[in-house]
Amino acid sequence: MKNYLKKLSENLFSELKSDEELSLGLHSEESEFVRFTQSKVRQNTSVSQHELTLQFQADNRSYKSTSILSLDLATDTTHLQAIVDQLRKDLALIDENPKFIKMQNHGISEVLKKSQRPSTADVIKKISTQFTDSDLAGFYCAGPVRQASVNSAGQFHYYENDQFFFDYSIYDGPRAAKGFYSENNWDDSEFAAQAAQIKNTLSLLKKPQIKIKPGSYRTYLAPMAVAELVQIFNWRAVSRSAYEQGFAPLKKLYTKEKLFSPLFSLIENNELGLNSHFNSLGELSPQYLPIIENGELKNFLINTATAKEYNLVSNNADSGLWNTEGMRSAELKPGTLSEKTILAQLGTGLFLTNLHYINWSDPQAARITGMTRFACFWVENGEIVGPIQDLRFDDTLYNLFGAELAGLTEHQSTFVITSTYQKRSLGGMKVPGALINKMNFTL
Repeated sequence: MKNYLKKLSENLFSELKSDEELSLGLHSEESEFVRFTQSKVRQNTSVSQHELTLQFQADNRSYKSTSILSLDLATDTTHLQAIVDQLRKDLALIDENPKFIKMQNHGISEVLKKSQRPSTADVIKKISTQFTDSDLAGFYCAGPVRQASVNSAGQFHYYENDQFFFDYSIYDGPRAAKGFYSENNWDDSEFAAQAAQIKNTLSLLKKPQIKIKPGSYRTYLAPMAVAELVQIFNWRAVSRSAYEQGFAPLKKLYTKEKLFSPLFSLIENNELGLNSHFNSLGELSPQYLPIIENGELKNFLINTATAKEYNLVSNNADSGLWNTEGMRSAELKPGTLSEKTILAQLGTGLFLTNLHYINWSDPQAARITGMTRFACFWVENGEIVGPIQDLRFDDTLYNLFGAELAGLTEHQSTFVITSTYQKRSLGGMKVPGALINKMNFTL
């Protein structure tokens, strides 16, 4: 694919006029999808698709168009050249872009990340064997995803990640326990241990359900629940453009009026390899950028357009939701708590495996709300008493990750983005579990 893209780009760039610029953004994948219900394969398919986005620029104007490649060089060259010719005509009809960024040569690079995983046929056997006695519904996805950023200024960045994930739940009547498995390498013993843990969790759901009154409770958030909370930072909280536009949940953290706990360090860690090492402009992202370090805000994410608009220095961030900057490969640094003894350390309170429907309830105060989900329990004296009825929480990030944060687990779990709408998405996060002294539940 890399060599094909080189030949294709040379053909297209050779036809440009002296005052014109062209960039090529590639998304390519060869994906295998397996869907399970009742622990059996119900759908097994593969997708091979190669999408190329052209951005044509001249006279402070730019226009984009996206096409699917056939991988026949002559056919693709002819088709894409016709698109460039049309973009050249359309460009004269639009206004100048006040945030126009001239294309630059951000260098040449290549990152190849290969997961050690069994063949899909073997994975199906392993999953079916582990859950032959369970009612499992799940989605397994694997295969290489490629991204590239090439432009007529001489830039050529290429990224390929052969990753996998298995997102699943097991059921007993209306009750369900959720699991997620995605690591750099498939480990049979690790997967078996997780399967045993999920089955044990489901068995605990057979205990009588407990109704918890609204109030503040000592709470343990498992890594999947923590991942849901960390995701809210990507909802414009760490974006400098959103901050400049008045959406500022972390303003008090920025002015040091409030701090998070010294235990809390949130990093944009591209060394995890969960996303490409360059942004949509082809600018190389820092390998390791502290966002919040030991409770203090160190950096907002700033892309080149934001830097130009507000006279700031870019850290080569990329745009995410609402066209504002967001983390693509986040890591919440671990702590010292042992997962094996977490019930004893919790003592009496709530053990929450999952949260959902997370949203801002008062963004300017960094207040968020959401619901418990799947297997969540009431614990007394280090022993699980029974599952709880669903609860709604409403609390601030300054409490959850600040004064009330008692500790983080030494073990972290990786959660890649599972979106496959039209094409597979890249990105994700690596997070530990969190023990909270007081978490506020309102309903």
